[in-house]
Amino acid sequence: MFFESLKDIIISIMSKNRIPVLAILLTVLLFFIQHFSSQPPAPKGMDAPLNEFSAVRAHNILKHLLQENQPHPVGSDLNRVVKERLKVELDKLGVEHQEQKTWACSSRFSNCAKVENLIGIIPGKSDLPYLALMAHYDSVPMAPGAGDDGAGVVAILEAVRALKLEVPYKHPIMLIITDAEESGLLGAEAFFNQHPLAKKVGIVLNIEGSGSSGSSMVLRTSDKNELLIKSYSNQNTSPYGFSFVKEIFKRMPNDTDFSVVERANIAGIDFAFAGERNHYHTPNDTVENIDLRTIQHHGENILPLSRELLSADWEDMGDDYIYGGEVYGFWTQWKSSNSIFICLLSAFLLIAALIKSKINLKRTALGILFSPLTVFTTILSGITGFYLLSLLAGNVISWPGIDWPYRLLLIGSIAIGTLLGTAVSRRFIAEQEMIFGSWFFWLLLTLAITILLPDAANIFILPLIFASLLLLLSTFLGDKHKSNFLLLTLIMTLPMTLGIIFSLEQSQGYKLVWAVLPFAGLYALIISPFLYHLKIKQAISYVGAVTFIALITGSFTNLYTEKRPQHVNIHFYENLDADQSYIHLSGNYKNVAANDPEPLIEPLSSYVDTQSSKSLISFAKDYESRYWAETNSSGWKGPVVKNKKRLDNGKSIKMNLKSDRSASRMVLLLPKESNLNSFNLGSLEYKTSLSRWGFYKGFYAIYLNGIYDKEVELTLNFDAGQETINGYLIDISTELPDHLEKLYKARTGIFSPVHGGDQGILIKKIKI
Repeated sequence: MFFESLKDIIISIMSKNRIPVLAILLTVLLFFIQHFSSQPPAPKGMDAPLNEFSAVRAHNILKHLLQENQPHPVGSDLNRVVKERLKVELDKLGVEHQEQKTWACSSRFSNCAKVENLIGIIPGKSDLPYLALMAHYDSVPMAPGAGDDGAGVVAILEAVRALKLEVPYKHPIMLIITDAEESGLLGAEAFFNQHPLAKKVGIVLNIEGSGSSGSSMVLRTSDKNELLIKSYSNQNTSPYGFSFVKEIFKRMPNDTDFSVVERANIAGIDFAFAGERNHYHTPNDTVENIDLRTIQHHGENILPLSRELLSADWEDMGDDYIYGGEVYGFWTQWKSSNSIFICLLSAFLLIAALIKSKINLKRTALGILFSPLTVFTTILSGITGFYLLSLLAGNVISWPGIDWPYRLLLIGSIAIGTLLGTAVSRRFIAEQEMIFGSWFFWLLLTLAITILLPDAANIFILPLIFASLLLLLSTFLGDKHKSNFLLLTLIMTLPMTLGIIFSLEQSQGYKLVWAVLPFAGLYALIISPFLYHLKIKQAISYVGAVTFIALITGSFTNLYTEKRPQHVNIHFYENLDADQSYIHLSGNYKNVAANDPEPLIEPLSSYVDTQSSKSLISFAKDYESRYWAETNSSGWKGPVVKNKKRLDNGKSIKMNLKSDRSASRMVLLLPKESNLNSFNLGSLEYKTSLSRWGFYKGFYAIYLNGIYDKEVELTLNFDAGQETINGYLIDISTELPDHLEKLYKARTGIFSPVHGGDQGILIKKIKI
C-alpha cells in the first residue's frame, strides 16, 4: 500500500514537473559520479609488484623518518636527525648523495637560514640534463610535517626504488631534498642559485602537500608544457588537475619550492594535495592522519611520468597546453592557441542553431542580458546565508567548515538564489530563449577569459563546445523532445562548475565562500531554464525550510572541534629596554585593530582585552593588535652583539650575533636613514630593501632563521661611511615564559597553534 502511494506521488510530481525533476536528479547523479571519479586511487600494499608504487611501503618509511611525530624546523636538532635518517634511506636505495650546507636568503626579502640540502644522483646513459624529483624535509615550528612535506619525500623515495630497477635511463636522475622551505624556500634558493649541479637540471617534478588527504593534483606547470602534459597523461591511470589553478596561483601569495624553479627558467610540474586542510601547519599534521590514498596518488603521478620523461627527447618542450582536468575519469588537454578557435567554432554552432531554431533574436539578446542575474542571485544568496549564520552565531565560519549543517546551508542558500533568478527571468523570457541566451552569455565570458586568463579557459571551453553541438542537434528534434535532449548540456557543465566546489570547499573552507559560489552561479545559469515549470514559490518554501533548519542547527553547533580547532598562537613580547611585557593571542585570522572577522572564543578570551586595540611594539606604533594583555617579565637574557669591527672607513661593519637563550630566530632592524645597501653571510652578499608591511615596515630587516645556539657572523655594507647606528635586535623562540603555563594549558582541545606557532619575542635596542 505504502509503495503504491509513493509510486502515485512520484508519478504525479513527474507528470507536472518532469523537466525540473529530471534536471535536479541528473544534477545529483552527475555530482556523485564526478566526485567519486576524482578520488585518489586505493593504496597498494607491501605485496604490490616491485616495479609498482606502494603507498604502504612509502608510509612505513614516513613512520621511521618522523617517528617522534614532532616539528622539525630548519636548524633544530630534530631536523638534523630527520636528515640523517634520510641519508640512511638513500644508502639503502644505493643512491649516491651529497650534502649542501650553506647560508641562503630569499630572493624577495632578507629572510635567511643555514640550510642543509640533500642531493642524490642516479647516473643515466649519457650526461644529458637531469630529471629532478624535489620535496622538502623541514616543517613549520608547529607541525610534525607528515603531509607538508613528509608525504612528498617518501613518495620520491618509493618512486626511486621502483625506477632503480630499470636503470640506466636516457637521462640521469637527481633527488633534491631541500631544507628551510617553510622559512622562505631557502633550500631551493640555495640549490638553484649556488650549486653547480643546478645548471644540469632540465626538468623538475616538485611534490608538495597542504593538508593530510585529497587527490594529488597538477598544481601548476612551467610554460611551454606540451611535452610535460602529454607525458603526464600518456601512462597515468588517475591524472588530476585543472590548468585554471595555475592561473589562480599566479595571483596568490602562496609559494612552493617550484616558484624558485620557475624563476630559474627550468621546466617542470608542481604537484600538491589540499584535503583536510584544517590539519595544515598544525600539530594534527601527523603520520597517523595522512591518507595513504594521497601518498598512492603522489606515486601514481610521479612514477609513470618519470619513466616517460627519462626516455624522451627534451630538446623541444613544445607549445603551451591547457588541461581540463579529470571529467568523469577522462583527462582532457589541448594546445592553448587552439582555445580561441574552439570559441569561434562554438560561436558558429550557436549561431547556426539559433537561426535554424527560428527563435526570436531580440528575445535571445534579452536572455543574454538576464543571464548575469541568475549568477548574481545565486552568489548573493549563498553569501547571505553565511552572513546570517555569522550574525546568529556571533562568529564566522572557520575554515574549512565541512560539517553537514554548513554544507546543507551552502546547498540550500545556493538553491534559493537559483530559484529567485529563475522566477525573475521566466517573467520576461521563454525557456528556449533563455537556454540560448545563457549559452551566448557563456560564450562571451569564455572569449574574455581566453584572452585575459588563457590558462583558466579550460573550465569554460569544454561545456561551451559540448553545449553548442547539442543545441545544433536539438534543432532537428521536435519541440516535445527538445528540452529532454538539452538536459544533456548539464553533463559537461557540472564537472567544470559544481564538480570543483567540493575540492575548493575542502582546501579553502567557507571563510572564502566567494571562491566557491561563482562556480555554483555558473551552474545555476545553465540549469535555470529547466526549472521554469516549477512552482517557484512552493519550491522556495520547501528549500527555505531546509535552509532555515540548517541555519539554526549551524548556529547552535559547535563551530570548533578538536578536528577543526580555532587557530590561536600565543605571542609574548618583552621590551627589554622599557621593561614592558605583553601577551597577544593571534591566529589564522585578521587580528589588526578592531575589524577582526573571527572573534576569539572562551575560555581564551578571558585572558586578554577583547574590546580595545593597542600597539605592543615600540618601533611599530601604527600596528595595533586586539586580544592583548600586560604580563610579567620573562627573566630571559636578551640577544647580544659581539666582536664589532668597522671596515672601509665605516662603510662596512662586521659583527657576531648570538641568542643567549638559544632562540630559533633573530631579526636585525636598521632604520631607513642608515642607508643599508647589502649584507654578507658566509661568502655571499645579499641586497636589501625596506620592509613595506607588518611590524617591520620602514626598516631594513634581516631575518636569521634556525640559529638556536649558533653564533652568526654578519657584515653590513652601507652606501656611505657610518657613525653610530641605532637599531633593534630581536630574538624569537617557540618557547614561552613559565608564568604563562596556565594560559598555555587552556589552549587545548578546540584550540590549536598554527604556522609559526607560539613565540617568545625579546626586543632590544642596539648601537653599532
